[in-house]
Amino acid sequence: MAEERNVFEVITDYSVNERINQILLENKQYQDIQGQIDKQIKLFEELNLDKEQRLIVDRLVSLHTESGALYGRVTYQQGCRDCVTLLQAMNLIKAS
Repeated sequence: MAEERNVFEVITDYSVNERINQILLENKQYQDIQGQIDKQIKLFEELNLDKEQRLIVDRLVSLHTESGALYGRVTYQQGCRDCVTLLQAMNLIKAS
């Protein structure tokens, strides 16, 4: 059974997963960080870790990535909520 999502979640997915990705790809600071990541990957590969050690590092990196993605989603949604609250306080939109 497919998970039912509200409009806010759909907008968040689009904004975080597509729109922001395109913006980041054009961002110099983001490109620099990606270059640093590439260098670190090469250094990591030179360590010649065994399979178990590589899996531990992979899990750690995956969890950090998952945590960062969740942080981005939650902060984006909270920012939208804060914007609505501000617009309501300014009487620019009505509270529902």
